Amino acid sequence: MAPVLGICGSARKSGNTATLLRAALTATDMESELVFLSDLTIGFCTGCLSCMKNKGRCIKDDDMSWLLDKMLEAQALVLGSPNYYYDVSGLTKNMIDRSIAASYLGIGEYTGMEWHGWRPFYEKVGGVIICQAAFGAEKALETFKRFCEYSGLTLIGDVIAAVGNQSAADFPEYIEEARQLGGKIKAAIERKQISRKNL
Repeated sequence: MAPVLGICGSARKSGNTATLLRAALTATDMESELVFLSDLTIGFCTGCLSCMKNKGRCIKDDDMSWLLDKMLEAQALVLGSPNYYYDVSGLTKNMIDRSIAASYLGIGEYTGMEWHGWRPFYEKVGGVIICQAAFGAEKALETFKRFCEYSGLTLIGDVIAAVGNQSAADFPEYIEEARQLGGKIKAAIERKQISRKNL
């Protein structure tokens, strides 16, 4: 189990989002794994709420259950997406929609609302990376923030990189921001580990 899991919502494995995700993961100096949503078969959420009725089990038998297991095992999540039409990519939004099933696993923090259930990523930390040509990432960041709030993930930092039609690798300031995000994630994990030892 890798303590830090990166999830890339870009289909470009050598693209800007992937470049900055790799920089952040490397900077954690911990075992990490980068998953590309484009490699997975994840069907759309139909809003049937079978997961609510069946203790977090979705009726769709696809790769989302595998991904959720990895997300639940990790201590930190680094989520990355390009900015498409002022929001996260379709791959990313689909993952967010399907993650609702984990809210009914009975783990994390109970919300006190049956229709919401639990915050499964409570006590996990997360970071967000968004790449765009020029502007408009505010809505994409808001989407990520709502996901974190709903799922219980503690968002400790974000990177928004505007690179035009160039490579993120040509922008040392964004590479450094991604590395700093990785450092924050490492520090947050270490603080939680110390806190648990002192209990």
